[in-house]
Amino acid sequence: MITIVGGEISNQKGTTVTYRLKCESCGYIDSSETTITIMKGVTEVTTRKCPHCGKSQIIKMKFDMN
Repeated sequence: MITIVGGEISNQKGTTVTYRLKCESCGYIDSSETTITIMKGVTEVTTRKCPHCGKSQIIKMKFDMN
């Protein structure tokens, strides 16, 4: 299972995940998507700026076999 904070998963196939930024401050969901591959137990952390309100958003993802 892949968990995400600060974003919304739009597609998942195995450990390949496509996601969009979801701003925790204003609720804006970005239309652009990013695709990454994450490995078991690894936390992927990215910081992006919300194009709607301008606040920095931290996106965290973790792949867990449990």
